[in-house]
Amino acid sequence: MMDIVTTGVSKSGKTSIRKVVFDKKYPNETVFNEPTIKPENLQVESLGYSYLNLTEFPSSFSFNNIIEYDKYLSTCQVLIFIIDTQIAINPQYEYFKSIIPLFNKYNNISLWVFFHKIDDLDIAQTDYNEERAQLKSKIKQIIKGAKLDDLDINFYATSIYNSSLFEAFSQIFQNILPQNKNLSSLIDNLSINCGFEKAFLFDVFNKFYLAVDSSPNKAQHYEMCSDIIDLALDMTGIYGDQKEDDEIDSFFDENSVCSIKLNSKVNDNSKDILFLKFIHKNLALIAIINEDNYERNNLLEYNINLFRQGVKTILKFK
Repeated sequence: MMDIVTTGVSKSGKTSIRKVVFDKKYPNETVFNEPTIKPENLQVESLGYSYLNLTEFPSSFSFNNIIEYDKYLSTCQVLIFIIDTQIAINPQYEYFKSIIPLFNKYNNISLWVFFHKIDDLDIAQTDYNEERAQLKSKIKQIIKGAKLDDLDINFYATSIYNSSLFEAFSQIFQNILPQNKNLSSLIDNLSINCGFEKAFLFDVFNKFYLAVDSSPNKAQHYEMCSDIIDLALDMTGIYGDQKEDDEIDSFFDENSVCSIKLNSKVNDNSKDILFLKFIHKNLALIAIINEDNYERNNLLEYNINLFRQGVKTILKFK
Protein backbone atom coordinates (compact mmCIF):
# COMPACT_ATOMS: atom_id res chain seq x y z
CA MET A 1 0.00 0.00 0.00
CA MET A 2 1.29 3.46 -0.95
CA ASP A 3 -0.23 6.31 1.08
CA ILE A 4 -0.34 9.90 -0.23
CA VAL A 5 -2.09 12.96 1.26
CA THR A 6 -2.92 16.17 -0.64
CA THR A 7 -3.64 19.48 1.06
CA GLY A 8 -3.82 23.21 0.34
CA VAL A 9 -6.14 26.20 0.70
CA SER A 10 -9.69 26.11 -0.59
CA LYS A 11 -9.99 26.11 -4.42
CA SER A 12 -6.28 25.44 -4.88
CA GLY A 13 -7.09 22.50 -7.17
CA LYS A 14 -6.88 19.44 -4.88
CA THR A 15 -10.16 17.88 -6.05
CA SER A 16 -9.50 18.69 -9.71
CA ILE A 17 -6.13 16.94 -9.52
CA ARG A 18 -7.71 13.85 -8.00
CA LYS A 19 -10.50 13.73 -10.57
CA VAL A 20 -8.31 14.34 -13.63
CA VAL A 21 -5.45 12.03 -12.66
CA PHE A 22 -7.30 9.18 -10.96
CA ASP A 23 -10.95 9.42 -12.00
CA LYS A 24 -9.99 10.14 -15.63
CA LYS A 25 -12.23 13.21 -15.86
CA TYR A 26 -11.67 15.90 -18.48
CA PRO A 27 -10.38 19.19 -17.03
CA ASN A 28 -13.55 21.09 -18.02
CA GLU A 29 -15.59 18.59 -15.98
CA THR A 30 -13.91 19.78 -12.77
CA VAL A 31 -14.85 23.47 -12.99
CA PHE A 32 -17.74 23.26 -10.52
CA ASN A 33 -16.29 20.96 -7.87
CA GLU A 34 -17.85 21.25 -4.43
CA PRO A 35 -15.48 22.37 -1.63
CA THR A 36 -13.91 19.53 0.34
CA ILE A 37 -15.32 19.60 3.89
CA LYS A 38 -13.96 16.28 5.20
CA PRO A 39 -11.12 13.93 4.22
CA GLU A 40 -11.85 12.30 0.86
CA ASN A 41 -10.24 8.90 0.39
CA LEU A 42 -9.59 7.08 -2.88
CA GLN A 43 -7.96 3.71 -3.49
CA VAL A 44 -6.35 3.13 -6.88
CA GLU A 45 -5.12 -0.27 -7.97
CA SER A 46 -1.65 -0.08 -9.46
CA LEU A 47 0.01 -2.95 -11.32
CA GLY A 48 -2.51 -5.41 -9.96
CA TYR A 49 -0.35 -6.07 -6.91
CA SER A 50 -0.48 -2.90 -4.83
CA TYR A 51 -2.86 -0.05 -4.03
CA LEU A 52 -2.36 3.67 -3.91
CA ASN A 53 -4.31 5.14 -1.00
CA LEU A 54 -4.90 8.83 -1.82
CA THR A 55 -6.46 11.13 0.81
CA GLU A 56 -7.49 14.72 0.16
CA PHE A 57 -7.52 16.93 3.27
CA PRO A 58 -9.99 19.83 3.52
CA SER A 59 -8.58 23.34 3.80
CA SER A 60 -9.88 23.43 7.39
CA PHE A 61 -7.15 20.99 8.41
CA SER A 62 -4.95 22.29 11.21
CA PHE A 63 -2.43 20.83 13.61
CA ASN A 64 -4.89 21.42 16.46
CA ASN A 65 -7.03 18.59 15.07
CA ILE A 66 -4.13 16.22 14.53
CA ILE A 67 -5.79 13.36 16.45
CA GLU A 68 -8.61 13.38 13.91
CA TYR A 69 -6.12 12.95 11.05
CA ASP A 70 -3.71 10.56 12.74
CA LYS A 71 -5.15 7.50 10.99
CA TYR A 72 -4.21 9.08 7.63
CA LEU A 73 -0.83 10.52 8.60
CA SER A 74 0.57 7.62 10.62
CA THR A 75 1.02 5.55 7.43
CA CYS A 76 1.48 8.47 5.01
CA GLN A 77 4.63 8.44 2.87
CA VAL A 78 4.09 11.62 0.83
CA LEU A 79 2.27 14.87 1.58
CA ILE A 80 1.54 17.03 -1.46
CA PHE A 81 1.02 20.72 -0.68
CA ILE A 82 -0.69 22.48 -3.57
CA ILE A 83 -0.03 26.18 -4.16
CA ASP A 84 -2.45 27.96 -6.50
CA THR A 85 -0.19 30.27 -8.53
CA GLN A 86 -3.19 32.26 -9.80
CA ILE A 87 -4.27 33.64 -6.40
CA ALA A 88 -2.54 35.54 -3.57
CA ILE A 89 0.51 33.64 -2.34
CA ASN A 90 0.95 35.01 1.19
CA PRO A 91 -2.25 33.46 2.68
CA GLN A 92 -1.10 30.12 1.27
CA TYR A 93 2.25 30.53 3.00
CA GLU A 94 0.42 31.15 6.28
CA TYR A 95 -1.60 27.97 5.77
CA PHE A 96 1.61 26.12 4.95
CA LYS A 97 3.08 27.26 8.27
CA SER A 98 0.07 25.77 10.11
CA ILE A 99 0.81 22.25 8.82
CA ILE A 100 4.57 22.37 9.43
CA PRO A 101 4.31 20.91 12.98
CA LEU A 102 3.06 17.59 11.63
CA PHE A 103 6.49 16.93 10.09
CA ASN A 104 7.98 16.93 13.60
CA LYS A 105 5.60 14.16 14.65
CA TYR A 106 5.54 12.20 11.39
CA ASN A 107 9.15 12.31 10.27
CA ASN A 108 8.66 9.50 7.72
CA ILE A 109 6.69 11.83 5.40
CA SER A 110 8.33 13.49 2.40
CA LEU A 111 6.98 16.83 1.16
CA TRP A 112 6.11 17.58 -2.47
CA VAL A 113 5.07 21.13 -3.36
CA PHE A 114 3.03 21.56 -6.54
CA PHE A 115 3.07 25.07 -8.01
CA HIS A 116 -0.30 24.47 -9.58
CA LYS A 117 -2.35 26.02 -12.41
CA ILE A 118 0.69 26.85 -14.54
CA ASP A 119 -1.25 26.03 -17.67
CA ASP A 120 1.32 27.14 -20.25
CA LEU A 121 4.24 24.71 -20.39
CA ASP A 122 6.46 27.31 -22.06
CA ILE A 123 5.85 29.72 -19.19
CA ALA A 124 6.48 26.91 -16.71
CA GLN A 125 9.84 26.19 -18.31
CA THR A 126 11.06 29.73 -19.05
CA ASP A 127 9.49 32.99 -17.87
CA TYR A 128 8.14 31.56 -14.64
CA ASN A 129 11.46 30.11 -13.50
CA GLU A 130 12.59 33.23 -11.63
CA GLU A 131 9.28 33.66 -9.82
CA ARG A 132 9.14 29.96 -8.98
CA ALA A 133 12.67 30.17 -7.57
CA GLN A 134 11.47 32.94 -5.25
CA LEU A 135 8.53 30.78 -4.12
CA LYS A 136 10.86 27.86 -3.44
CA SER A 137 13.17 30.09 -1.46
CA LYS A 138 10.32 31.35 0.72
CA ILE A 139 9.13 27.80 1.46
CA LYS A 140 12.65 26.65 2.28
CA GLN A 141 12.98 29.60 4.68
CA ILE A 142 9.79 28.50 6.46
CA ILE A 143 11.13 24.95 6.76
CA LYS A 144 14.51 26.17 7.96
CA GLY A 145 12.79 28.33 10.56
CA ALA A 146 10.98 25.23 11.81
CA LYS A 147 14.35 23.45 12.09
CA LEU A 148 13.35 20.69 9.69
CA ASP A 149 16.67 20.55 7.86
CA ASP A 150 16.32 16.81 7.21
CA LEU A 151 12.89 17.09 5.59
CA ASP A 152 12.81 15.55 2.10
CA ILE A 153 11.22 18.26 -0.09
CA ASN A 154 10.55 18.32 -3.84
CA PHE A 155 8.99 20.91 -6.15
CA TYR A 156 6.98 20.51 -9.35
CA ALA A 157 5.08 22.87 -11.69
CA THR A 158 1.70 21.35 -12.58
CA SER A 159 -1.54 21.88 -14.47
CA ILE A 160 -4.63 19.77 -15.22
CA TYR A 161 -4.38 20.88 -18.87
CA ASN A 162 -1.13 19.10 -19.75
CA SER A 163 0.91 16.05 -18.82
CA SER A 164 2.76 17.68 -15.92
CA LEU A 165 0.57 16.10 -13.21
CA PHE A 166 1.12 12.59 -14.53
CA GLU A 167 4.85 13.20 -14.71
CA ALA A 168 4.86 14.57 -11.16
CA PHE A 169 3.02 11.54 -9.80
CA SER A 170 5.37 9.28 -11.77
CA GLN A 171 8.28 10.89 -9.93
CA ILE A 172 6.50 10.41 -6.60
CA PHE A 173 5.84 6.72 -7.23
CA GLN A 174 9.44 6.15 -8.23
CA ASN A 175 10.42 7.86 -4.99
CA ILE A 176 8.28 5.66 -2.72
CA LEU A 177 8.24 2.36 -4.63
CA PRO A 178 10.68 0.13 -2.69
CA GLN A 179 11.62 -1.82 -5.81
CA ASN A 180 12.39 1.22 -7.98
CA LYS A 181 16.16 0.96 -7.68
CA ASN A 182 16.10 -2.65 -8.89
CA LEU A 183 13.62 -1.87 -11.67
CA SER A 184 15.72 1.07 -12.87
CA SER A 185 18.85 -1.06 -12.93
CA LEU A 186 16.98 -3.74 -14.86
CA ILE A 187 15.65 -1.31 -17.47
CA ASP A 188 19.12 0.23 -17.86
CA ASN A 189 20.58 -3.20 -18.66
CA LEU A 190 17.75 -3.84 -21.13
CA SER A 191 18.39 -0.51 -22.88
CA ILE A 192 22.08 -1.28 -23.28
CA ASN A 193 21.49 -4.79 -24.65
CA CYS A 194 18.71 -3.73 -27.04
CA GLY A 195 20.13 -0.38 -28.12
CA PHE A 196 17.17 1.65 -26.84
CA GLU A 197 17.47 5.41 -27.03
CA LYS A 198 14.96 5.74 -24.18
CA ALA A 199 12.90 3.24 -22.19
CA PHE A 200 10.11 3.45 -19.59
CA LEU A 201 8.19 0.92 -17.51
CA PHE A 202 4.58 2.16 -17.53
CA ASP A 203 1.47 1.44 -15.51
CA VAL A 204 -0.63 1.70 -18.66
CA PHE A 205 -4.12 2.43 -17.37
CA ASN A 206 -3.00 5.03 -14.81
CA LYS A 207 -0.34 6.46 -17.18
CA PHE A 208 2.45 6.55 -14.59
CA TYR A 209 5.95 5.34 -15.30
CA LEU A 210 7.46 3.39 -12.43
CA ALA A 211 10.99 3.13 -13.79
CA VAL A 212 13.02 4.82 -16.50
CA ASP A 213 16.50 4.29 -17.89
CA SER A 214 19.32 6.71 -17.12
CA SER A 215 19.61 8.25 -20.60
CA PRO A 216 18.61 11.94 -20.97
CA ASN A 217 14.87 12.57 -20.66
CA LYS A 218 13.40 14.98 -23.24
CA ALA A 219 10.26 17.07 -22.74
CA GLN A 220 8.30 15.25 -25.46
CA HIS A 221 9.05 11.73 -24.21
CA TYR A 222 6.09 11.51 -21.85
CA GLU A 223 3.70 12.88 -24.48
CA MET A 224 4.88 10.26 -26.96
CA CYS A 225 4.38 7.48 -24.40
CA SER A 226 0.94 8.81 -23.53
CA ASP A 227 -0.04 8.89 -27.21
CA ILE A 228 0.96 5.29 -27.90
CA ILE A 229 -0.93 4.15 -24.79
CA ASP A 230 -4.05 5.97 -26.06
CA LEU A 231 -3.57 4.39 -29.47
CA ALA A 232 -3.32 0.87 -28.04
CA LEU A 233 -6.37 1.35 -25.80
CA ASP A 234 -8.48 3.04 -28.49
CA MET A 235 -7.74 0.46 -31.18
CA THR A 236 -8.47 -2.35 -28.76
CA GLY A 237 -11.74 -0.70 -27.73
CA ILE A 238 -12.81 -0.45 -31.38
CA TYR A 239 -11.54 -3.71 -32.86
CA GLY A 240 -10.77 -5.92 -29.88
CA ASP A 241 -12.73 -9.09 -29.15
CA GLN A 242 -14.18 -8.32 -25.74
CA LYS A 243 -17.52 -8.15 -24.00
CA GLU A 244 -18.91 -5.13 -22.20
CA ASP A 245 -18.32 -6.65 -18.76
CA ASP A 246 -14.72 -7.71 -19.48
CA GLU A 247 -11.99 -6.26 -17.29
CA ILE A 248 -9.85 -3.89 -19.36
CA ASP A 249 -6.66 -5.75 -18.46
CA SER A 250 -8.10 -8.87 -20.12
CA PHE A 251 -7.76 -7.15 -23.52
CA PHE A 252 -3.97 -7.66 -23.54
CA ASP A 253 -1.47 -10.44 -22.95
CA GLU A 254 2.31 -10.68 -23.02
CA ASN A 255 2.29 -10.90 -26.82
CA SER A 256 0.48 -7.57 -27.20
CA VAL A 257 2.60 -4.96 -28.96
CA CYS A 258 2.09 -1.60 -30.68
CA SER A 259 4.68 0.26 -32.75
CA ILE A 260 4.90 3.60 -34.59
CA LYS A 261 7.58 4.82 -36.97
CA LEU A 262 8.54 8.33 -35.91
CA ASN A 263 9.25 11.23 -38.23
CA SER A 264 11.82 13.96 -37.72
CA LYS A 265 9.17 16.38 -36.39
CA VAL A 266 8.75 14.37 -33.18
CA ASN A 267 12.22 12.85 -32.95
CA ASP A 268 15.65 13.80 -34.22
CA ASN A 269 16.11 10.52 -36.08
CA SER A 270 13.41 9.73 -38.65
CA LYS A 271 14.44 6.04 -38.57
CA ASP A 272 13.37 5.62 -34.94
CA ILE A 273 10.53 3.38 -33.78
CA LEU A 274 8.33 4.01 -30.75
CA PHE A 275 6.94 0.74 -29.46
CA LEU A 276 4.89 -0.59 -26.56
CA LYS A 277 5.22 -4.18 -25.34
CA PHE A 278 3.13 -5.57 -22.51
CA ILE A 279 5.11 -7.13 -19.69
CA HIS A 280 2.31 -8.16 -17.34
CA LYS A 281 -1.36 -7.24 -17.08
CA ASN A 282 -1.42 -3.40 -17.27
CA LEU A 283 2.37 -3.05 -17.09
CA ALA A 284 4.21 -2.24 -20.34
CA LEU A 285 7.65 -1.45 -21.65
CA ILE A 286 7.63 1.65 -23.87
CA ALA A 287 10.85 2.39 -25.75
CA ILE A 288 12.39 4.37 -28.59
CA ILE A 289 14.71 2.29 -30.76
CA ASN A 290 16.46 2.71 -34.08
CA GLU A 291 14.72 0.89 -36.93
CA ASP A 292 17.81 -1.27 -37.63
CA ASN A 293 17.88 -2.52 -34.03
CA TYR A 294 14.11 -3.04 -34.05
CA GLU A 295 14.44 -5.44 -36.95
CA ARG A 296 16.71 -7.70 -34.89
CA ASN A 297 13.55 -9.31 -33.61
CA ASN A 298 15.00 -12.47 -32.05
CA LEU A 299 17.55 -10.58 -29.97
CA LEU A 300 14.89 -8.05 -28.94
CA GLU A 301 12.40 -10.72 -27.85
CA TYR A 302 15.06 -12.65 -25.97
CA ASN A 303 16.12 -9.61 -23.92
CA ILE A 304 12.56 -8.45 -23.28
CA ASN A 305 11.62 -11.92 -22.02
CA LEU A 306 14.54 -11.79 -19.58
CA PHE A 307 13.40 -8.31 -18.54
CA ARG A 308 9.85 -9.61 -18.04
CA GLN A 309 11.08 -12.42 -15.80
CA GLY A 310 13.14 -9.92 -13.78
CA VAL A 311 10.18 -7.56 -13.33
CA LYS A 312 7.94 -10.42 -12.19
CA THR A 313 10.56 -11.52 -9.68
CA ILE A 314 11.10 -8.00 -8.32
CA LEU A 315 7.39 -7.20 -8.04
CA LYS A 316 6.56 -10.77 -6.93
CA PHE A 317 3.97 -11.38 -9.62
CA LYS A 318 2.52 -14.86 -9.82
